Amino acid sequence: MKQKNRLIALILIISFVLCGCSNKELLLSHKRTSYDVNSVTSFITNNNTFKSVNMSNDICVIPENTVAMPGDMFLRSHGVLLVDIDTNEMILSKNIYEKMYPASLTKMATALVCLKYGNLDDMITVSYAASHINEPGAKLCFLQEGDVIDFRTLLTAFVIYSGNDAGVALAEHISGTEAAFAELMNKELKKIGAVNTHFVNSHGLPDDNHYTSVYDMYLVLNELMKYEEFCKIAALDSITATFKDASGKDVTKIYENTNQYLMGFKKLPKGISILASKTGTTLAAGSCLCLTVQKKKKHRYIAVVMKAPDSNILYNEMNIILERTK
Repeated sequence: MKQKNRLIALILIISFVLCGCSNKELLLSHKRTSYDVNSVTSFITNNNTFKSVNMSNDICVIPENTVAMPGDMFLRSHGVLLVDIDTNEMILSKNIYEKMYPASLTKMATALVCLKYGNLDDMITVSYAASHINEPGAKLCFLQEGDVIDFRTLLTAFVIYSGNDAGVALAEHISGTEAAFAELMNKELKKIGAVNTHFVNSHGLPDDNHYTSVYDMYLVLNELMKYEEFCKIAALDSITATFKDASGKDVTKIYENTNQYLMGFKKLPKGISILASKTGTTLAAGSCLCLTVQKKKKHRYIAVVMKAPDSNILYNEMNIILERTK
């Protein structure tokens, strides 16, 4: 069996080299189910270097040179992916392995590491570094140095409101420093097959060495759906956070979700409900959105849209994509 697997893997490598990449500018529609990932190795390219990744049987493995019939839609968003996570079938894709800036989609990976290594009942004291993020346009929970907040509340506010200061506080609590946390995050991402990702911070503020791909963001959200706590918080429209300041005084703040669907500003296609979501926006990344949705209480899907030109186009094109669900 091992010799057979090696032979299949070798054939895949040769096929990839000979065939090259498909036309990534087309929106691809793919009806074939994923490979049997228990019997073959998945090879994903990164700067023309093939990497062998041990993949579990609960993800959709999509070789980079997959050739599919072009769809009749040409979306303006640069990267798109829709996967049926109950059948592990790719419905459509565009530029899913291309290097992109993730903006606050980074926070999904941060949440994944926090849920794996953190204790939700811990109390976290906000540091000077976490409370003094000065980058223009940074989204903040406006935490103050010395604030004491429980892990679960901070993680919830971080996921739904996307506060960068909350991300630094969480990272420091897990690993001591944000740099050490980023190293741990990259290590964990490689374990789930996200080989085209490298992060240097916990929140997604721009950095040349902070990048990902559409496919990797799918892998992260797919992994997060295994965590009950994430499923509880990722579709909340808001959270009322109560904690203590440095003097021990009670502080109450309301944090609302950044997802316009959940806030009622945009309408989902009929029959679709959101199970989890994460937004992200910077000038470099454009407008980004990852969703786990359910169609008429049947199949569940992960939809990823990255680098949309603006927010209106992001939600309009997400609706077009979600219309392709069954």
